[in-house]
Amino acid sequence: MIIKAYAKINLTLDIKAKRKDGYHIIDSIFQSVGLFDLLEVEREDGISVDCDGINEKSNIAFIAAQEFFKATAISSGARIKIKKNIPFLSGLGGGSADAAAVIVALDRIYGTGLDFEKLNKIALSVGADIPFCLTGGTARVGGIGENVEQLSPIKDFWVVIVKHGQKKSTADMYRMIDEISVSSGFTEEFIKNLSAADYKAAFAAVGNTFGAVAADDGLLSSLKALNPLGASISGSGPSHFAIFGDEPSARFAAEQLIRLGFATFAVPFVSRASDIIE
Repeated sequence: MIIKAYAKINLTLDIKAKRKDGYHIIDSIFQSVGLFDLLEVEREDGISVDCDGINEKSNIAFIAAQEFFKATAISSGARIKIKKNIPFLSGLGGGSADAAAVIVALDRIYGTGLDFEKLNKIALSVGADIPFCLTGGTARVGGIGENVEQLSPIKDFWVVIVKHGQKKSTADMYRMIDEISVSSGFTEEFIKNLSAADYKAAFAAVGNTFGAVAADDGLLSSLKALNPLGASISGSGPSHFAIFGDEPSARFAAEQLIRLGFATFAVPFVSRASDIIE
């Protein structure tokens, strides 16, 4: 089976509080976008993962397969080959997308017909932010990432994504956030305008608490100079993005950024987490 696993961006991300166990509660709008990894998943004795640059057994796709077979009590395995297009350590959810795609693919291949509750339970056993990647589209995500409220899909918009610089330690950034006063309320403002179908105002409200410690001000200035509907960072970075109302505007903006030497992608919003090709 061949499956596309789509990346996500955080249109908003508010860090709300720190739990006693050290995890932080978030309030975020996740949006699937048309940048994808391509996975090939087949039956095999044992589990193997072929993905350049990642140790097999530490690959989250390997862990997802292990958890699927554990949950279903199936004594078998899978050969997983991943062609990475979503940059590593980019704040775009590539690893989580791959893990969710493996769970979906194995459910189809082995004919287990698991309902969403059971698929979600497996996803949660692998990582708190993986449940979104089972459904994708547009969603409000809370808790530590495990609470997913599906929203009406946002369609017909494009995003220009720039991965620039190296990812900083997310744990270190959370510590820095805990020590300073930061902006918040991005998600509530976005939802208010989205509910009124005022996309212009909603995208103008995009923002991310991590911007206080992770945003590249120079890159954000370059993005905003291209007159997008909104611009911010995704996750804890280092990817930055800008939203445009149509493909020609997005591709023109991407060309300008490529000329400046940035690694850039121009892709549409999509309303799903993955596509099964064959």
